[in-house]
Amino acid sequence: MKNQIIAVAFGALAVYAAGAYPKPYAADVSTPEKKAALTERLWKHDTSTDVRLWPVERLKPGAETTPFAFTERELDSSNLVIGSVINPQFSFFPAKGEGPRPAVVVFPGGGYHVLGWNKEGTEVAAWLNSLGFSAAVLLYRTDDRDGALADAQRTMGILRRDASKYNIDPSRIGVIGFSAGANLAVRLSTNWRKRVYERVDEADDLPCRPDFMMPIYPWDLRPRNKAADTSGGWRKTIGLSPAYPVDAETPPAYIVQSIDDFCEIETTVGLDFALKRAGVASVARIYPNGGHGYGLRRLGKATDVWCHEAAGWLAQFAGSSK
Repeated sequence: MKNQIIAVAFGALAVYAAGAYPKPYAADVSTPEKKAALTERLWKHDTSTDVRLWPVERLKPGAETTPFAFTERELDSSNLVIGSVINPQFSFFPAKGEGPRPAVVVFPGGGYHVLGWNKEGTEVAAWLNSLGFSAAVLLYRTDDRDGALADAQRTMGILRRDASKYNIDPSRIGVIGFSAGANLAVRLSTNWRKRVYERVDEADDLPCRPDFMMPIYPWDLRPRNKAADTSGGWRKTIGLSPAYPVDAETPPAYIVQSIDDFCEIETTVGLDFALKRAGVASVARIYPNGGHGYGLRRLGKATDVWCHEAAGWLAQFAGSSK
């Protein structure tokens, strides 16, 4: 049974990674030239808004010349997957409107190994812009969870320091994350009192607590206990891991997951219960089907409507600054 469960989980992940999406997301990648052209199109954005987070002396060798790498994973579903991020940056997508806008930092998913730039990044930014929210899509460090948390914390500080530059309200900056990005959103939202890195500049003197969070199909939040059998493996249990210390000052949350998600709905149930027990406003939307890794894309599943329902919840943060 244990091996069967593992096989099902890896099978679901393989379908997700393969980019098995219907039209209009299917793309022609039949030749190297078409792959290159599609990569260029999917990456295209106003690069003048790209902000590197760290001074070069804080980074690994090669960070200036090769800050990250494009991969061919999911190109056939019009998603540019980025890996080997060693010089993290965010790209800013401003919303139209008068007065300082609310903003959301977007954390794409990818198991902390890669990042889905379009499906869980730029497409999300465009949706947020349509609702009046500016967005910052973060390319956080891959294969380095603590580094990713540092990147998330520093991004919040930079946005608050430079709020007037970006025409955003520093008291209305939230986070949205997908899969591993949702994990990062929860980790930031429960580990904001102390920076996990040495101070760089005045941005690190400002709060890094998000004003709200949206974990979408969150991954790896449950506690792990040593299995009772002789396999020496780990067994997830119901609840929330101590790595995510929810308390009364944790930001309000909107959580999305489906019953057929291989990450299991207990992930959302445990987080929602912990938030409500701490007196934090939390909405958990569990859909009958949708799987994992859909972003905002309409795939003929129950999860197709999640963003429309979430827009109503987001509206409470879209009002005028007080």
